[in-house]
Amino acid sequence: MNTKKGLRPITRKDIADEAGVTETIVSYVINGNRYVKEEKKRRVQEAIEKLGYRPNTMARALKGKKSNHLLLIADDIKGEYFGKLISEIDGLAYKEGYFVSLCADHKDEDFVNRIYSKFFDGIIIGSASFSLYDIQRLIDAGVPVVLLEIRDYQSISGIYGLINTGLYEGARECVRTLYRKGRRNLLFLDRITVDGKGSDMDDWRLKGFIEESTALGLETDERHILTGYRSEEELVTAFAGHVANGFVPDGVMGRNDHIALLGLGACRHVGYRVPEDVSVIGFDNSRFCKFSQPPLTTMSIDQRGIAKTVMRMMVSLIDHKSEQDTRLEAYLHTQLVIRESV
Repeated sequence: MNTKKGLRPITRKDIADEAGVTETIVSYVINGNRYVKEEKKRRVQEAIEKLGYRPNTMARALKGKKSNHLLLIADDIKGEYFGKLISEIDGLAYKEGYFVSLCADHKDEDFVNRIYSKFFDGIIIGSASFSLYDIQRLIDAGVPVVLLEIRDYQSISGIYGLINTGLYEGARECVRTLYRKGRRNLLFLDRITVDGKGSDMDDWRLKGFIEESTALGLETDERHILTGYRSEEELVTAFAGHVANGFVPDGVMGRNDHIALLGLGACRHVGYRVPEDVSVIGFDNSRFCKFSQPPLTTMSIDQRGIAKTVMRMMVSLIDHKSEQDTRLEAYLHTQLVIRESV
């Protein structure tokens, strides 16, 4: 596999050099249209495996050609939020002549090479787990990239798009809302991940929760954050154990609505009444919020605004990149939707 920082695609010449054969022999093996001695064929196949070669499906060598295909990489492709977001982007992209695909971050070191080999015209990244290193590789390779600012991307350099979707200020407003309701012992419920890796202070929602709590004089030690869980069952069990160990929350903020609704159910499971004993607030304003009991207060994200900004930036980065001398930036706002859970 190519382990260099630069995301230069592996070529047939690289395979030939590694295998000690000519490029013509490499082409014969790849295309399967000519006889090649078994020993040479084996060396070529081993070189292909070692270097991680994949033919570009759209013949990247044809400079100036476009695939008219964008990729959105997201943390949770099963959830409603990114489904709605890609629907918004897709409608606008189609008018511009593009198709959009949705993909989860697979978190293996070959993932970004596979992305590059498929020749997307642009990549939209809405994933807190997609590494800064790999983002930088894509940008350095000249791939148009738009980042949804789920976390702090100040270390990323080059020409790309950055959309601040208002998560940090939205999280702070969630804390202020709980505080205004008289809640002083707050608990943040973090995301569920396959590897059990929780958010850190680069994550805008967690950062907003901690910094606003601190500004209001509330405690923010590790007791006030439940994180590092691989399943819904683990999180709910941890909540019950947290309460059994003496932590009595009167305000709960979920990193998203799904997590907040799990928290709401966990509160009832241990005998807390919502909102009489504890207030619960979510993030994303999914359609399920209004149907929970009680209906969930949540922070709404401007998905339509995000979609418009994504496409505006993508068109600029794809068609007018030579005119850009710095990253493109946009700042959007969230809106609190008050319901009975607080």
